[in-house]
Amino acid sequence: MNAEDFFNQGLNHNLQGEYQAAMSSETPEGNAAYAEAYHNQGLILSGQLNDYRSAIANFNRAIEINPNFATAYYNRANARYFLADYEGAIADHNAALQLDPNLAQSYHSRGNAYFALADYDKAIADYIQTIEMSTQLADNINVDIANAYHNRGVTRFERGDHQGAIADFQQALQWHPHFAAAYSNRGNIHHILGNYHEAIADHNQSLQLDPNLAEAYHNRGNAHYALGDYQSAIANFNDALKINPSFAGAYYNRGLVLAHLKNYHGAIEDFNQALKLNPDDVQAYCERGLVRSILEDYDGAIADYDQALQENPTLALVYGFRANARRRLGDYQGAIEDCNRLLQLNPNLAEGYCDRAAARRSLGDHKGAIKDYDRALQINDHLAAAYYGRSIAREALQDLQGAIDDNTQAIELVPDFSQAYCNRGNARRLLGDEHGAIADYNQALEINPDLIEAYYNRGSTRYALEEYESAIADYTQALQINPQSAAFYSDRANARYALEDYQKAIEDYSRAIAIDSSFAEDWYNRGRSRSLLGDLPGALADLNQALQRQPNWASAYILRADVYRNLGDTHRAITDFQKSADLYYQEGNIQYYQQIIELIEQLR
Repeated sequence: MNAEDFFNQGLNHNLQGEYQAAMSSETPEGNAAYAEAYHNQGLILSGQLNDYRSAIANFNRAIEINPNFATAYYNRANARYFLADYEGAIADHNAALQLDPNLAQSYHSRGNAYFALADYDKAIADYIQTIEMSTQLADNINVDIANAYHNRGVTRFERGDHQGAIADFQQALQWHPHFAAAYSNRGNIHHILGNYHEAIADHNQSLQLDPNLAEAYHNRGNAHYALGDYQSAIANFNDALKINPSFAGAYYNRGLVLAHLKNYHGAIEDFNQALKLNPDDVQAYCERGLVRSILEDYDGAIADYDQALQENPTLALVYGFRANARRRLGDYQGAIEDCNRLLQLNPNLAEGYCDRAAARRSLGDHKGAIKDYDRALQINDHLAAAYYGRSIAREALQDLQGAIDDNTQAIELVPDFSQAYCNRGNARRLLGDEHGAIADYNQALEINPDLIEAYYNRGSTRYALEEYESAIADYTQALQINPQSAAFYSDRANARYALEDYQKAIEDYSRAIAIDSSFAEDWYNRGRSRSLLGDLPGALADLNQALQRQPNWASAYILRADVYRNLGDTHRAITDFQKSADLYYQEGNIQYYQQIIELIEQLR
C-alpha cells in the first residue's frame, strides 16, 4: 500500500465514524508523503477521541517526517493547550506562523494561550492580528472575529480597562449581533460603572438570545438591587437558581436583599445555602454574622466572625464586628482586644477608636473612652458618632456642658440625629434647664416617634415641673412601645398619686409589681395609696412586703406605724415608731428622732 492509499483508507474510516479502524490502519515509515497520514491520525485522536497525548505523539511523528508541516505544529499546539501546556502551545504556534505567516487561526489560538497565562498584552496583539487577517480572508467568518473582540474585551476587563472592554464588546456585537455572552459581559461592566439601567438592558438582550443563562439572571438581579428594586432582584435570583440550583452567588445575593428587607430568617437560610455550596466564602460568614447580630444571636454572630477570621485573619472590619457582638454579651475586655487588633491592621480607622471607646465606657473607663473619641475625631472631625459617644462619657464625668456641646456638634453634622437630641436634653435637664430639655425631647420625637427614651425622659422632666397630666401622657406613650417596663408603670403611678388619683395609681403600682416584685418602693407607694383610700389591711400587707425588701427604711416604719394606730394596735404602732426613731438617730437626723420620740410619748 502506498502513501496515497494509506491516507485515503484512513480518511474513509474517519468519514464513516470508524475512528478506531482509521487508527488501526498500519502507518508506513520513512516517506515524507506519510506525514499527512500521521497528522490525520493525530486529528482523529484529538478531535474525536480527546486523547491529546497520543495525538501529540502522532503530530510529533508527522513533524519528524516533514519539519515544514505548519498545520501539524498548529494542531499539536491545540492539543497541548487542552493539556494546559500553554508554553508548549505558544512554541508550536510560533513555529507554525514562522512556516505560514498567513495562518490566522494560529494567531487566535496563540492569543488564547497567552490569555490563559495572563499575558494580556500579547493576547491582545494576537487577537488584533487575527482580526486584521480574518477580514482579508475569503470566507471571513464573522463569529471568529466576534470571538476575538470578545476575548480581548474580557482581557481588558481583567486589566481594569472598562471603557476599552465595552468598546470591544460593541465590536463583537457588530460582527455577531446574537452573541449573548458579549451582551452579558458588557452589562457587567455597565454595572461596575454604576450604569444600572444600561446593565439591565444588556442582560435583557442576553436573555432573549439565551433564556437559560443563569449568570445573566443573577447579574440582572444585582442591577435591580442596586436600583432599589428589591422584588425584581429577588425574582431574578429565583430564576437563576431554577436554572442552576448550585449557584452559590445567587443564594448569597438574594440573602443580601432579604436582609435589607428585614426578612432576617430568610436571609440566614440563603447564607446557609451559599456556605453549604462554598464553605470558604468569607463574605457570606460576615453577612450572616451581621444578620445574627441584628437578631441578637451574638454567640452565633461571633462564631461566624471567628470562621471568617480563620479564613482571613487580616480582615480589619470583621474584628470590629466581633468587638460589637462581644460588647453586647458583656465581654468588654474581649471587645477591646478585638478593637486593638483592628487598629493594628488599620491605625487610621476612626470607627475602630469609637468601638474601643464604647467598650471602655462600659467598663467605667470614661477618661480612656474620651481619649479614644479624641483620636477618632483627629482622624475624622466629621464623625457624628464620635461626638455623640464622647458626650455620654463626659456626662458620666459630670461635664454636662461638654456633653451638651458634643451633642450639638453631632446634630450639626447629622440634623436628624434623634438620639443626640435626646442625650442633649438629658444633660440640659441635669443642669436644671427643664424647658430646654423638653424642647430637645420634642425634636427627638419629631424625628423618631418611636424613641421610647425621649417619651420617658420628657415625662420625668414634666413630672419635675409638676405637669402631671403631660407626664402621664408621656409615660403612656412609652408603655405603648414597651408594655413590660415596670419603671414606666411605677412612674406613671407616681404622677397619678400626685394628682390624688389613688385608685389608678394603685392599678399602675400593681402592674409594676406583677412585672418585677423586687422594688420596695412600689410596695410602699401602693400601701400608701391604699391607706389613703382607707384600705388599711391592704396597706399593711404592702408595707410588710416593702420592709422585707428594705428592712432599714425609716419612712416605711412610720407609715406602717400609722396604719397600726388607725387599726387600734397601739403596741405595734409604738414598736414601729421606735424603730424609725432609732434609724433616724443612726443617720444623724436628730430632728426627726426627737419628733418621733414625742409622738411615742403621746401614744403611751
